[in-house]
Amino acid sequence: MNYKFDTDRFSFEYLESEIENTVLWENHCHSRYEIIAVSEGYISIMIEGRSYNVTADQAVIIPPLAYHTVTANKKGIYKRITVLFDRSAIPDILQKLFEKDHLAIPVFYSYQLNDLKRVCRSERGELYMPLAESLMIQMLYEYIDSEAANTATDIGEPLNQVISYIDKHLREKIKLDDIAVHTARSKSSICHLFREQMKISPKQYILQKKLALAEKLIRDGTPPTIAAMQIGYDNYSDFYRMYIKHIQKTPSKKKTQKFV
Repeated sequence: MNYKFDTDRFSFEYLESEIENTVLWENHCHSRYEIIAVSEGYISIMIEGRSYNVTADQAVIIPPLAYHTVTANKKGIYKRITVLFDRSAIPDILQKLFEKDHLAIPVFYSYQLNDLKRVCRSERGELYMPLAESLMIQMLYEYIDSEAANTATDIGEPLNQVISYIDKHLREKIKLDDIAVHTARSKSSICHLFREQMKISPKQYILQKKLALAEKLIRDGTPPTIAAMQIGYDNYSDFYRMYIKHIQKTPSKKKTQKFV
C-alpha cells in the first residue's frame, strides 16, 4: 500500500508493507530535509556513520545531503511515513535550531503520527492539505523540544574520517587516491568500509552526494551549467546524463507541486 501527495511545502508518502526477512529499503541522499516516521515496525537508519533504531511512534529528521540507509529489521507489518521539505518550510523561529550538527540528531516521539497517517490515506486530499501542513509544523516543534528517544551508535572513526574528507571536498574532483592519502588508509580498506557499512561503493557515494548538492543548488536558483562546475564537472554533457539517471528529471525541470 502506497499513498503520495504534495502540499505547497511538503511532499508526503505513506507506505505499508509486510516482510519475512531483513530488507534494505533505501540507500541514498536527498537535497531536502526528510522525516522518516514509523507507525508500526522496527527499522534501523544509518546517517553518515551513525546508526539509529526507530520503532513505533518514533521519527527521525535527516538533513539535506546526508547519505542514509534504511533497513527493516524483523518479520512483520511495517507502516511508515516519509516527508520531504526544504528549509523554507521550517518556521523562521526554528530555522537556526535545525542547523545543528546532523550527528546530534535525536530519534524523537511524535504524537502527530496517527492524525498524519489518516490524512495521508484520505481520498479527499485537497480538503486536508492545510491540516497536513499544520501537523508537520507541530512535528517540527516536537523535534526541537524532544529529548533523544534512544542514542545513536557510532559505527567507527575510520569511516567518519573518510566521510568528513568527502564532505569538505564535495565541490572538487575527489579521487580515491586522495582519500587514502589524507586518511592514512589503503584504497581497498576504504572500499571495504563503504560496502560493509554504507552498502555502497565510495564512487557511488560521492556521486550521489554531488548530484544531491547540484539539485539543491539548481532549486535555489543556480543555473545548471554553473551547478555542474560547482560540483567538479568540466563536461556538462556528462553531468546532464548522470543527473537524469540518478535524479530522474532534467537539471532545469522544476517540480510541479500538486495533490495526487
